[in-house]
Amino acid sequence: MLPEGGAQPPESFRALLDKRRPAFGLPLSGQVLAALARFLSLVDRVRRQTNLTGPLTSEELVDHALESALGERLIPHGARVVDIGSGAGFPGVPLAILRPDISVTPVEPRRKRLEFLARLPNEIPISNLAQPVKSLRLLGRGSAEAATARAVGDVEDLLGKALFLVPGGRFLAWTTNVDRISGRLSSLFDLEAELPVPESLRKRIAAFRQRDVPRGTGGKRPDRR
Repeated sequence: MLPEGGAQPPESFRALLDKRRPAFGLPLSGQVLAALARFLSLVDRVRRQTNLTGPLTSEELVDHALESALGERLIPHGARVVDIGSGAGFPGVPLAILRPDISVTPVEPRRKRLEFLARLPNEIPISNLAQPVKSLRLLGRGSAEAATARAVGDVEDLLGKALFLVPGGRFLAWTTNVDRISGRLSSLFDLEAELPVPESLRKRIAAFRQRDVPRGTGGKRPDRR
């Protein structure tokens, strides 16, 4: 069940973003705040018509956006980014809004969410958000320098051999269990950095870098004995 009341207008989300952003240490311009507020208002409106998000309050939606934007510190300049399991657009859309130098391609298999994401570039507008795709299999080799995912499950199955990343590419995971994800990715990725999420004891943004492993070996180094 969604929070009581109708969808909130952009002005309400702009006020909430202004209130919450100091805790995250994000220097957001007026243009960025306006775009984020517009995005959140669209999410709030559409989720009342379809199963776009869970029963989040407006304050929780704002925190989702700011937690997403926080990851921009771990993304290289000019990177092509793949947002895996994008859903309603977290973390990919806030990252695209905050970082006009990057391009973001959402990956989302569910039809209603895919349709929502496809509309966003015209609604906000946001020129560096590419049209979404249904599956990572539709991306060519070396399509991105970085990938992002929030609330990942079987992450090793999700990424596979990560052929869509360039060699040495990065994977950013928004998680409460860095050790678990690090262990599951140990055949292909090394943990490079952890960024704590403000006002949370467990939430982290974990940045992994893909190891220089010969591709086609299943992520294992060849036996040189």
